Amino acid sequence: MRGVGAGVLVLVVTAAGCASGLGFADTARILREDGTTLSRIALTGKNARATEDATGCPAGERRAAYTITGDLGPDGAATSAAVTSALATEFQRMGYQEGEGPGARFGVNVSVLEKTSLGITFTVTLRADHPNVEIAGRTGCLAP
Repeated sequence: MRGVGAGVLVLVVTAAGCASGLGFADTARILREDGTTLSRIALTGKNARATEDATGCPAGERRAAYTITGDLGPDGAATSAAVTSALATEFQRMGYQEGEGPGARFGVNVSVLEKTSLGITFTVTLRADHPNVEIAGRTGCLAP
């Protein structure tokens, strides 16, 4: 993945309109399935959760979200490389493509991955502070 540093990785996938015509339930299910796949990556103190949110959405619409947080092991540089490789492999296997991201800023490296056909976006952050890893995915705003 482009822009991946030894100490920090952020993969961001931003939500786009749902080009597939799938509704909220189907798109949210796919997000959860993809999030569950990503949550298999080994992290210390891992926490994964699926939520829904209507903030910023038109009336009657909402988006699904999936968040994973955790820490790298004691050998941060080697573990960071392993996590980066595992994430790149999984995102590619699930059909995500690299999107535009802000790049490296303030010690955090950001990459964007998108499944544009479904309007699903993930943000993965690796940083020195705890939690070292944060993976946040979400759908676009959809009617239930």
